[in-house]
Amino acid sequence: MSSVEQHPEQRMAVPDYIDAARDSVPRSTFAIVPRSPSNVSEGWNHVTFEDVARAVDKMAHWIETTCGIAEQIGQTFGYMGANDLRYFVVFAASMKTGYIPLFTSPRNSLDGQISLVENTACTVFLTTSDTKTAVEAIQKAVPGLKVYCVPTSDEVFDYNQPIKRYPGRHRRDATAPTLILHTSGSTGLPKPIRLTVGGLNTMYAHGQLGPENGTERVCKILFTDPRPLIAPVPFFHAMGILIGLRPIMFWNPIVQLPAGKLLSADLVIDVIESVHPKLGQFSPSIIEDMAATERGLQALSKLDHLFFGGAPLAEEIGDKVCRLTKLTNTIGSTEVFMMDVLLPSVPEEWAFFNFGSASNVIMEAAEDDTYEMVIKPKDIKYQAIFYTFPGIQEWRTKDLFKRHPSKPHLWKYSGRRDDVIVLSNGEKFNPVQMEKTIESHPRIKGALVVGHGKFQAGLLIEPNAMQDANTDIPTLIDEIWPIVEKANQYAPGHARIYRSKVAVVSDQKAFIRAAKGSTVRQRTVEAFDEEIEAMYADEGYVSDPSQDTFSLSDMKTKINAIFSCSLPSFHENTTNDTDIFSLGVDSLDVLTLTKALKKAVPGANINLSTIYKNPTVNRLATALSQGTHSSDAVLAEPLTREEKLAAMVRKYTKGMVRPSWTNKAPPVKRPSKQTFILTGSTGGLGTHIIAQLLKNQDVEKIYCLNRSENAYDRQKEALTKYHNAEADLSKAEFLKTDFSIEKFGLSDESYARLLEEATVFIHNAWAVDFNLSLESYEETHIAGTCRTVNFALESHHDAPIVFISSIASVANWGNIAQDRSGVPESVTTLFDGSLTLPQGYAESKFVAAQILATASHRLGIRTAIVRAGQLAGPSTDAGGAAWNKREWLPTIVHTSKIFKKLPRNLGNMEQVDWVCMDTAAGTVIDIATATSSGHEATEVYNLVNPHTTTWSRLYPVIQTSLQETGVDVEIVDYDDWLNELASIPQTRENAERVPGLKLLDFYEGMRPDTGIGLPKLDTRRAEAVSRMLRDGQGIDEAVMRKWMTQWAF
Repeated sequence: MSSVEQHPEQRMAVPDYIDAARDSVPRSTFAIVPRSPSNVSEGWNHVTFEDVARAVDKMAHWIETTCGIAEQIGQTFGYMGANDLRYFVVFAASMKTGYIPLFTSPRNSLDGQISLVENTACTVFLTTSDTKTAVEAIQKAVPGLKVYCVPTSDEVFDYNQPIKRYPGRHRRDATAPTLILHTSGSTGLPKPIRLTVGGLNTMYAHGQLGPENGTERVCKILFTDPRPLIAPVPFFHAMGILIGLRPIMFWNPIVQLPAGKLLSADLVIDVIESVHPKLGQFSPSIIEDMAATERGLQALSKLDHLFFGGAPLAEEIGDKVCRLTKLTNTIGSTEVFMMDVLLPSVPEEWAFFNFGSASNVIMEAAEDDTYEMVIKPKDIKYQAIFYTFPGIQEWRTKDLFKRHPSKPHLWKYSGRRDDVIVLSNGEKFNPVQMEKTIESHPRIKGALVVGHGKFQAGLLIEPNAMQDANTDIPTLIDEIWPIVEKANQYAPGHARIYRSKVAVVSDQKAFIRAAKGSTVRQRTVEAFDEEIEAMYADEGYVSDPSQDTFSLSDMKTKINAIFSCSLPSFHENTTNDTDIFSLGVDSLDVLTLTKALKKAVPGANINLSTIYKNPTVNRLATALSQGTHSSDAVLAEPLTREEKLAAMVRKYTKGMVRPSWTNKAPPVKRPSKQTFILTGSTGGLGTHIIAQLLKNQDVEKIYCLNRSENAYDRQKEALTKYHNAEADLSKAEFLKTDFSIEKFGLSDESYARLLEEATVFIHNAWAVDFNLSLESYEETHIAGTCRTVNFALESHHDAPIVFISSIASVANWGNIAQDRSGVPESVTTLFDGSLTLPQGYAESKFVAAQILATASHRLGIRTAIVRAGQLAGPSTDAGGAAWNKREWLPTIVHTSKIFKKLPRNLGNMEQVDWVCMDTAAGTVIDIATATSSGHEATEVYNLVNPHTTTWSRLYPVIQTSLQETGVDVEIVDYDDWLNELASIPQTRENAERVPGLKLLDFYEGMRPDTGIGLPKLDTRRAEAVSRMLRDGQGIDEAVMRKWMTQWAF
């Protein structure tokens, strides 16, 4: 766009609007102002448009007398003063005298003020007595800068003397400069932003717009509703100017807060109770402070509309406030001014933006599932940015948003590209949601997540000074820890906050804040550099180096302290018998614990398996106290592995006898359509299964059982993003479950409904972690499988259980079998523990499958055991998310890019019989359908690709794809590749940087000399019931190219 078109609405400047109001509505109220600058109890005055117009003329004469008229139209002078109506008076009067005002924030650093003055050629600076000292500091630093104090507010609005109208020398064309504001300076010095007559007048154009698709616009209410608006905002800020345009352009009143009092929730409450405004535009921090008291909530409930902007509002607060008033999110910036946003259609959508068409917002895909807001020119009468920067073709806001999971026209703010923290391993995350969650705690004024370039995230806490100042830091951290844990739930695994990485800053040193109250991230990080470095230098628990032996009791105390310090989810009420892996502990956590334990128990040769095999405080303490210097301190195993597996099966089947009666209702006619229960629907396989079931005309209903509260949102987002933009979940119902509890943790009513309706039960949910012990799987997974048996026994339609097992449960076949034939799809293979890999995951699948087979035999329920091999990414033409980057093959590719070396073979896993995820899902559904109509008590199916290929056919595609990203990789033998990986020290920092370290033991097991690899699996029975598997294709070059594009390493 090379030039700015002149629109009729852009031909009036601010002084013209004020003069027009004086002529048309002289006695109407411009603003309601306090009689006292510090006490609302003294009453209020109504300042009229005639009063303001006279004040503008008076100020113009004063400027001409004091400073002289501008030597040329558009000459700059600065202004910094008390937060009262003089800002708008100075604004209009300066234009009349030919000047352009520069409004600067008192919060700017001196360097920032100097930069603004110099970059705008400002030679005169006006001020009030309140800010004179700050302006004189600028004067001392800028030679030749003249400083003058404007008349007091009482003098400006003194009506006893006649004032001659000032004609005005200002320009009125759309491109004429009218006001200079500035950026916040969050990434450096603040930069001046020159606003134009046409740019300001886009707000007048917005105020003339009617509803869109039956929904009213924010600007329409904000500007044209005649009832008083209270907006505790600084008038030097863009939002303050916008608020001033309400009376200037639309002749509707605002409420000015006492300029002599510090802004607080109590002050705002006093004003609401005194003046009774019906509209409000608040910062999130004020809303959050008000919502902390009953009186504040009462005040908020008196507003018909409450708008907020400038930063996210804590969700807990917003959910509470939206039930009291019409809560609406607004958005804008100094450059863009206010965006066209529609009011929420329902209160619960308060956190989302529904952008109107006038701003012409385009959402462009950014990192992960976020989108950057980009503004393209359309009708610039409504688009201030193209007056601010004429000639640009687009404006990239750097603001990131996430789409609503079920309403694609709604967008939720997710932070800025500048907010994104990049850890030392390249993992990225946006901390804004975490910070807002933590800041909702009444003890916290500010929360700042840090960690750029570090191996893990850290947290700076700024305590609330209004709270008890005598509380010691450990006690404060204890008090706020539950809200930190809640924030961790919103965060990806690599972004979680650990107790040892929380620092409480001194009350003598505050976070640096912008005028709108939000924390200026980069400047605050720089200001607290020493505190941050000290936090990362602290590795947590340190032991007395002189002590090298410990009693069992001492060891338990020590380990409990280390767990509490190192694990976000280990509470003070967590018992010493709690399996830490049931708390969500992952491989990075184990690395952290290993490092801490080595430091706390001098001389101990502790490795990762020590913790995996002893995952409770009591077991680990026993293991370590048995021999502090032991090379492999693990509990003695009185039973062989096969005996241990058999004992676990016996534990859950010894009382398995079909009762003479059950709670099952009398047999009923089987429905014509199927009702599925699906556990783990939000995972990779689960998402593909539900995507296909939703399209299946023979499926009436799908009950999705998941552990998370937000499973519906996650499912909708996954289906919308990867499968079908019009995904309809109307025949799916999502229930939060806990398989460690009877009836899956469901209410009696919900459980009874499942018993009555279900015709098939697909049990797919299982934690995949090759490091966990069998015992870590017992409480939820093994016991949970038994609960599926109880369910099937009482099911009204004899719902069969389709259990997704694993090839790992028979992976030892090649070492046991006399011949080299494939593993048969037979029930007998379910009962030989020697076939199972010696790892907790494989053993847990073996135990669960044997429990189900035993239940089939003794209780008569039907079961299908589906032993899945490697489930990979989607096929060439199918939708679906990428093969999980953290699994073994994608991790090899990622690590190879880092090494610039790619293995030409995969050790003992050269044969590629991987199954595309969509094919696997279709096969499971075919098996489920066949099982529900079959008569066999237990069916066994092997789910691998019958159409095999080799790695040597695929790695050239990976090599070419990496070269296209600018990385030339050398092709090496697998042993050479693995030796380089094994040479890297196993620290958390290295594991974050080189992802292959997390799976080192798994890769060691792939060496050619460690065995004969995974066995071949017979798939004839699976092919017989599933045409999708039978007629499918092997993994070829096209599929691998698709996966490389999806991974985007």
